[in-house]
Amino acid sequence: MLKLFKKNDRRIVEGPVIWQGGQSETTPEPEKEITHLFNIPVSPRAIPGEGVIITIQCAKHGDGATTVATNLAALLAKGNPEKVVLADLDGYGSVRSRLGLPAGEFLVNILDWEDVQGTRDMTRALITHSSGIVVVPGVIHFDHTVKVKPNLILKMLTILKNSFDVIILDCPPVGHGNNTWAAALVSDAVITVIKPDRTSLDMYIENTSFMNRLGCGDRLYTILNQAGFPGGIKSADLVENKELGITISAVLPYSATVAEENNRRRLVAQTKPRDIFSLALSGIVELLLDDPREEVTKNAG
Repeated sequence: MLKLFKKNDRRIVEGPVIWQGGQSETTPEPEKEITHLFNIPVSPRAIPGEGVIITIQCAKHGDGATTVATNLAALLAKGNPEKVVLADLDGYGSVRSRLGLPAGEFLVNILDWEDVQGTRDMTRALITHSSGIVVVPGVIHFDHTVKVKPNLILKMLTILKNSFDVIILDCPPVGHGNNTWAAALVSDAVITVIKPDRTSLDMYIENTSFMNRLGCGDRLYTILNQAGFPGGIKSADLVENKELGITISAVLPYSATVAEENNRRRLVAQTKPRDIFSLALSGIVELLLDDPREEVTKNAG
């Protein structure tokens, strides 16, 4: 079970010792898990801390990763304010626009983490949004996106994982000329958002192949977004279509209300909780809580 939030009472209850003598002679030692390769973190357990890291990316730009990331963070923060942090790794503007944090008014940005040395001074690189989400906004200029290096991403995540229960990362397509592969390597779950259109499906195949080469295949989820939008491929032709090689974990229906709330810089999961998109997104939380795959969940257990 992927435990997204820590309980206050963390007492450890020890069980009885049944047998010790000679146990080392009969019980083989478990294989040591590889957490680093060539000094690069390659596992969620490479970074200490109890926070859960969730990367949300898309097969191609425009599939809705930012909408899913911001609204998922809002849903989680609704009952757990200031325990959820949303970091914008999608370059310039996406999260800022969605949350109403224009660069001209909110100069805090991800590059501020270059000067953060620990939890004591991280607050200067964070913004607390009215929704209850703590935000690491993206860069304030287009040409600054190249400065978001793997070392900076991993440094930020190391500090955040020891300070927050859930870290959600809004990412562009991983591997498309960016460094967000570093975030995927240490994430407990990687959610790929796709739309039911041909280009998304074609891009998804290579995106998933890249994720598998990174070693993230056992932590992947695929979410079909905007199912039922006019002109799109029918979700029924995708969900059970084994020939495509796509395993869809959840479906988010098309809703015009989402676009309307986005244009108002409001989060539909909070403002319209009974909307079909919001209800379906609530199911994503249950998916993350109940996933039976040990490799995905053992880090947060």
